[in-house]
Amino acid sequence: MVSGEPSNPLRVEKSFEDLILQTIDNVLKKILGEGSANIIIIYAKKSDPSKWEEDPEKVKVFVDALRNLIGLSSRIIENLILKNLYSKLKLNFEEKEDYDFYDYIKELWKLQI
Repeated sequence: MVSGEPSNPLRVEKSFEDLILQTIDNVLKKILGEGSANIIIIYAKKSDPSKWEEDPEKVKVFVDALRNLIGLSSRIIENLILKNLYSKLKLNFEEKEDYDFYDYIKELWKLQI
């Protein structure tokens, strides 16, 4: 790319954390609407501000906040997030016994390294 040339926003490379957070945001907005999704994001940021500033911790803080607000129904949303995330990575999502959201994220993280 030539210096001074505007960058193409469609070609922005995102980190794995960004991809996860973007997927969470998209799924929440699709299911709950933008207003409710924003409330959950604000709640997550306020629930643990020190961890929110650390990129790897954002996913955990966010999912913990979702679980606190929604309870057991969060599992349905978590599965939708995982299905969307796997799809974006062109992988097949298969539910595994005794796995929770973080187990899947850890597996995906290993594949990204």
